[in-house]
Amino acid sequence: MKLQDMNTPLVRFAVPALIVVAVTAGMAVWGLQPASGWTGEVSAWRSPFAVHPGLWVSLLVGFGACLVSTWVWALKPADPAAILFAVSGLTTLMFSVSSTVWLFAMVLPDSAYMTAAIINCIGASGFGIVMMCLFLIYPVKLPYWRWLMAATVLGFGAVTYWVMFGPSPDFMLVHPITFWEMVGIFVLVGWQIFATRGDPAQRSIALWLGAAVVLGAGGFISTVAFPHTFGFLPLLNENIAFGFFLLIYAALTVGLMRFRVFGLGGWAFQLMFHFLAALGVLALDLALIGMLSFEPGAAFSVALLLAAAVYLPVRSLAWRKLSGQARPDEAELFRSVIDIALRPSGEQRAERWRKLMRDVFGPLEIKAVEAGGAKVRVEDEGTLMLLPAAADSPPLSLRYRNGGRALYSPKDVALATQIVKLMRYAEENRNAYDRGVSEERARIARDIHDNIGAQLLRALHSRESGRKDAMIRETLTDIRDVINNAQGAEAPMEDVLADLRAETADRLEPHGVMLSWNLHAAPGALLSRQKVHALRALIREAVSNTIKHAEARSVEVTIRLDADWLSLKVTDDGKGMPAQTASLGNGLGNMKLRVESFGGDISLEGGEGTCLAARIPVFEMAAE
Repeated sequence: MKLQDMNTPLVRFAVPALIVVAVTAGMAVWGLQPASGWTGEVSAWRSPFAVHPGLWVSLLVGFGACLVSTWVWALKPADPAAILFAVSGLTTLMFSVSSTVWLFAMVLPDSAYMTAAIINCIGASGFGIVMMCLFLIYPVKLPYWRWLMAATVLGFGAVTYWVMFGPSPDFMLVHPITFWEMVGIFVLVGWQIFATRGDPAQRSIALWLGAAVVLGAGGFISTVAFPHTFGFLPLLNENIAFGFFLLIYAALTVGLMRFRVFGLGGWAFQLMFHFLAALGVLALDLALIGMLSFEPGAAFSVALLLAAAVYLPVRSLAWRKLSGQARPDEAELFRSVIDIALRPSGEQRAERWRKLMRDVFGPLEIKAVEAGGAKVRVEDEGTLMLLPAAADSPPLSLRYRNGGRALYSPKDVALATQIVKLMRYAEENRNAYDRGVSEERARIARDIHDNIGAQLLRALHSRESGRKDAMIRETLTDIRDVINNAQGAEAPMEDVLADLRAETADRLEPHGVMLSWNLHAAPGALLSRQKVHALRALIREAVSNTIKHAEARSVEVTIRLDADWLSLKVTDDGKGMPAQTASLGNGLGNMKLRVESFGGDISLEGGEGTCLAARIPVFEMAAE
C-alpha cells in the first residue's frame, strides 16, 4: 500500500481514535478495581453503579471531546482552526481523565497522584489557551491575532508552569488560571460577534459559538471555577461539571463543519436565552432564601414568576434587535398576494411579486434564474434563497437577507413557502374566473348567433306584419333571457313558463290551434337560466313546425320536473311530418346539440300527428 493511500480521513481518524479508546477503557478498568488493589478477577471488580458517577462523566467528556475534535481534524487536516480544535480535544482528554484517579477505590502511589495532578493542570490550562487561540482566528481572524496568540500562549503558559514547578507548587491555583482563561474566551467570542457584524454567515457562527460558550464554559465557571477562585466551595463536583464542556464541543463541531449555518443564529439565541433564564431563576431563588428568609419552595415559585415576567418581554425585544426581522402582518400579506393575483397583465403581476419579496425579506439583490426548482430552498450557507416560479414571474434568487445583515433561516423558508402556496392558490382562482368569463362570453355569443341572429333574420324576411312583430317580440324576450342568463341566477319555474305559455298561446291562436298546457312540478321549483333558454327554444321550434307543417287543431305541451330530470313532450293532432323533416333537421338540429350538451336526449316522431320528446338532467353531468 502506498503512503498516500494511508493519508485518508478514515486513517487519520482511526489511529488517534484507537488510542483514545484504549486510554478511556484502561481508566475505566482502573476505576472498577476494588479497594484491596488491582485484580484480574472480573467478579471481584466493583459494580459500575458503585463507582462515583463523576468518573463516568469525566471519561465520557474526554472520550467524546477527543473523538469529535479528531473527526473534524481528519476531514480538514490543513485547516488551522481544525488543528486547534483537535489539540483542545487532547487537552480535554488530559484534564478529564486524569481527574478520575481521585475517584478510584484503590490507593495509588504518591507519584501517581503527582503525575495525574501535573497532567490535569497542563490539560486544564492548555484547554483555555488553545480555545483562546482558536477564537482569535475563527470564524474570522481578529486584528493582531498573531501577537495576541503569542501573548496568550506565553503568558498563561508561564503562569501555569510557575504554579506547577515554582518555589511553592500549588495545583489548586489552576482554578484561578482557568477562570481568567474562560473570561478571555468570553471576551474573544464577543469580539468575534462584533467583528462579523457585516458578514451574516460568519456572524451566525459567532453567535452560535457564543451561545455554546455561555452554556458550556459559563456553566463550569459558575459552578466550579468561580467559587474556587474566590474561596468558596464548588456548587457541583468538578468531575460532574465537566459535562458542560460537551456543549462547547458539540457547538464547535457544528460551526467548523458549517452544518446548516443559516439556522445557527436562531438556535444560538434560543439556547442562550433559555440558559440565562435558568440562571436568573436560580439567582433569584438564592437571593430570596438568603436575604428575605423565604422557604425554599415559596422562594422557587416567586423566583420563577419574577423571572418569567422579566424574561419573556426581554427575550422578545432582544430577538427583534438581534435578528432584525419583524414578523410580517398576515392580513397585509394576504391583501398583497390577492392584489398581485388580480393585476390585469402578467408583467404587472411579476413586478408586484418582486416588490412583495423585497418588502418581506429585504434582499440586497433579486435576480431571475433559469431553474429555481419546485420548492423554496436556501443555498450558499444561508446567503441565498431560491424561489420557484409564481405570479407570471420566473424563478427568483434572493441574495443577502435584510440588506446583508442576516441569513435566511428555516422560518424564512417556511414563510416563503406559505407565500408561494398562497400565490398559486390565488392564481388558480383567478384562472378559473378567467375561464368562466371566457366560457360565458362564448355562450352569449353562441346564443346571439344561433337564436337571436336567426330570429332577426327571419323577421327581416317575413312579409307578414303580424308575424314580423311576433318575431321581434320573441327576440326581445330572448335578449332579456341572455342578459339574465349571464347573471347566472336561477328563475322560478312557474313564472318563466307562465310567460312562455302566454307567448305560445298567442302564436297558435291566429291559426285556430288550441293549446293544452300541463305542468308537473313542485311549487316554487327553480330552474337554471341555461335550461330555461333551452326549454323555450325547444317549445318555440316545435310550435313553429306545427304551424308550418301539421295543419293541426290542437297542441299539447307537457312539462315535468322531478328530482333528476326535466322532461318535455310536445304533441299535435296534425297530419304528421315527412321523413326528411322528422330526422331532426332544420332548427331542431341546433336544439339537439344544445340538449346533448347538457347530457340529455331528444327524439322526434311523425305519423298521425307529431311528438317531440326531450329530457335534460337537473344536475350537470360530469365530463368524461
